Amino acid sequence: MTDLLHKDLTSIIIGVYYDVYNNTSHTYPEFIYEAAMAHDLCKLGIPYQRQPVYEVIYKDRKVGEQHLDIFPAGEVVVELKVAPALTRLHKAQAISYLKVIGKQVGLLCNFGCSEPDFKRLYFIERQPQNSEQTIQQAMTEPPADYLRPELTYEIIGGLYEVHNILGPGFIQRIYANACFHELWLRGLAVEAGHDLQVIYRGVTIGTIKFQHLRVENIVVFPVAIMDINDIRLNNLKDWMRLEKIPLGILANFYDESLKPIVLRT
Repeated sequence: MTDLLHKDLTSIIIGVYYDVYNNTSHTYPEFIYEAAMAHDLCKLGIPYQRQPVYEVIYKDRKVGEQHLDIFPAGEVVVELKVAPALTRLHKAQAISYLKVIGKQVGLLCNFGCSEPDFKRLYFIERQPQNSEQTIQQAMTEPPADYLRPELTYEIIGGLYEVHNILGPGFIQRIYANACFHELWLRGLAVEAGHDLQVIYRGVTIGTIKFQHLRVENIVVFPVAIMDINDIRLNNLKDWMRLEKIPLGILANFYDESLKPIVLRT
């Protein structure tokens, strides 16, 4: 049965977690706990990898790379957190990593809480939800006031498809690359952009690196940030006006559910 996979190995890793938790401060950064757990695993004779790198593949195309924290015996993905409590999002992110490397068992270990807190994770490959069904739950039909409503609807459907397949937990570059590939597969004339001019009081004050996509007269901003409010929408709109782009779509892939924001200038 799935819940018995690697039972002995996970029991040893959990014991290591308790030892490290009980003998260290709860204020260190993650790499300190990672080093401590690696030390104990080595003494116990458990082979492991620290920060191994795996390719992230989206529909047969490499879209980036992902680092794991600790990978004991090439079977159990161990992700470490320093947080007041483990959340559903932490679990969803770790499940995304299991999908990337094709493994079923993971452990999520938190060192920032007042009491030991860990979760066993089990991943079984399932058919991703159809992106058209997902988008229909959010938008019954393309809003009439959208410019190019059918194109907008197709783009948003592509964004949902990427989120359904990859899940949360990766960096922006991976989502931007996956979105580019998905929109290309849908037959859209998508172009990749890498720079964005910052407008302040109507004046360009500099250029920053910011991956985005353009499909005809629509720009797509795939991001992966904890708080979407950290992005000031008016700043994006100012840049869109400068580029004469009438419509933009901001999609935050950090969260468990995708909630695209449509920007009009």
